[in-house]
Amino acid sequence: MLDTTTYLTKLKEFEGVFSYMYEDTAGNVTVGVGNLLANAAAAQKLAFVRRPNPSAKPPVLPGPATADEIKADFDNVNKQPAGKLASYYRQFTQLDLPDSVIDSLLRSRVREFTTTLCATFPDFNSYPAEACAAIFDMAFNLGLGKLTSQFPTFCKAVKDKDWATAAKECERGGIGDERNKWTKAQLEKAEADAKAKAAGK
Repeated sequence: MLDTTTYLTKLKEFEGVFSYMYEDTAGNVTVGVGNLLANAAAAQKLAFVRRPNPSAKPPVLPGPATADEIKADFDNVNKQPAGKLASYYRQFTQLDLPDSVIDSLLRSRVREFTTTLCATFPDFNSYPAEACAAIFDMAFNLGLGKLTSQFPTFCKAVKDKDWATAAKECERGGIGDERNKWTKAQLEKAEADAKAKAAGK
């Protein structure tokens, strides 16, 4: 079963946590912990607040953002060039998502994502915590469709609970080495524990 207390801290480390809208590496407007915003309407469903700016004329006071203000931030970010660091896009925004909203949104998305993972891997909740974390990270990072279509050997190994093969097939392109190494280490730990258990240790 997925140990969310441990894993969510790691997920935040890998994905980054950004209170303002930015573009991900594919040019999608995103906020929080890798939360893609399909359009301005999706952004308007979230409880953004104005970023105080007392030196502005007139001064910008803190408070809930309006739908128009949220759309303005979305549009401003959406028209920027892709491929920049997330911090680059802050200058084009005036709103932030409070930490409590970011955390609530992340927990909600993890619950939903776990449900879809269980549909693909029916035994997911019975897998070792380390394997669950690795599988979840692969799916969250790639998207479940891409995981199943581009990593068929990995997915078969997961269903067979063959963690050694899964560890060899988990490397993703376009991400940092540290994340790939961490994912592989989780699956190798699951394999080592399974062997030890089988040996009665």
